[in-house]
Amino acid sequence: ARRSFPPGLVAALGRVPDVRLISVQKGADVGAMPVEALEELDADGAFLDTAAVMQACDLVITCDTSIAHLAGALGCSVWIGLRAVPDWRWMLGRSDSPWYPSAVLFRQTAPGNWSPVERGMVAALTELTAS
Repeated sequence: ARRSFPPGLVAALGRVPDVRLISVQKGADVGAMPVEALEELDADGAFLDTAAVMQACDLVITCDTSIAHLAGALGCSVWIGLRAVPDWRWMLGRSDSPWYPSAVLFRQTAPGNWSPVERGMVAALTELTAS
């Protein structure tokens, strides 16, 4: 629960012009969020469908889940939102990952405060879509 994005962060990303959000979270309930959910994703549990979808996307945005590691291992462009004190693999004080060169890390500045992550991702996504 402490790793998950609040719905407001996803909604803010969805408001960026020319962005289409697709959930690769198995069984995700997107509710009223501006996200498309894919049915029957990885019914066999092997991540093959998820990997194929990620490779067809321009960017994967996730929190610290298996999705982050799969995207990084595949070399997909991936932005990862991290808690103020993340899992040891993400180290501290850096916005990159030595294991996943295609990853950009966005960090909380205080425990539970996703505002800096949201602002950083929205600004970077706005810049990316404008270019």
